Amino acid sequence: MRKTGLTKQHNRKDKDGKVQNSSLHGFVSLSVCALTVLTVTGGCKLIGSGRQNQVYAASEQKSSTYTVYTDDSLPTGIAGVVSGVNATPSAGMTVKRIGISCDDVIVGQRVSKVTSSAVEMNVSDLMTTTVDNFDAQVISHSSSAKMMSDEDYENLLQIVEAEAGTEDIKGRVLVANVIMNRIKYPEFPNNATDVIWQYIDGVAQFSPVADGRISEVVPTNETKEAVKQALEGVDYSEGALFFIQKSAAAKNNIQWFDKNLKKLFKHGVHEFYTYPEAVQQ
Repeated sequence: MRKTGLTKQHNRKDKDGKVQNSSLHGFVSLSVCALTVLTVTGGCKLIGSGRQNQVYAASEQKSSTYTVYTDDSLPTGIAGVVSGVNATPSAGMTVKRIGISCDDVIVGQRVSKVTSSAVEMNVSDLMTTTVDNFDAQVISHSSSAKMMSDEDYENLLQIVEAEAGTEDIKGRVLVANVIMNRIKYPEFPNNATDVIWQYIDGVAQFSPVADGRISEVVPTNETKEAVKQALEGVDYSEGALFFIQKSAAAKNNIQWFDKNLKKLFKHGVHEFYTYPEAVQQ
């Protein structure tokens, strides 16, 4: 059998007469090299993994004294706020921290014992006092405030505006006070609407009702404030049941006031009266 040159190149006898296979020898050499590379690479990774033992000012470890997070999983949004609040030491609390913000430190390095310097403040007593005072004010206003229907309220606004629309706040409160005093007095109706629209012997008790001005006026903010104060218990009236503007009144009306009533005081354009025997409310 004829042998080729290729066979001659790769098959030869060694000194003992054995035939050596150069292809097999090369394969074994390459395998050894590959294993060497893998071993070196794995060792590098193992060496590099040692750096993972480093911790930061915020690592994911949790201990009995602090809670920290890694820089690649820091909480955001509401979770961040909550974690920040939870990590804040309370007054008098002792904590252990590793490093400071943004420091890359090894476990055991720069470990310090920090005692919070926050001033302890007990606000429970203060808040309790505040709430109690507020409740007392609400109860006080509720007990002094006068309750009335929407119709009564609207009529009260109209008569105060019509009678005292040019007066100051006190002058408007006084007119509202007279209406409220009449509601409590036995001689008069027991609600604002009927008091305001009352006629005695065919005569209206208030001139704006007689001449129709009560339906023409528009209550201002000042009048609304005055009525509000009167309903909340503000009373300057000294029990007055009547008032008169003598500069605009008929002579016989003025004479009746002076003859039958007791004058209390004057405020603005109005003079205020009550029955001589009436007990001051």
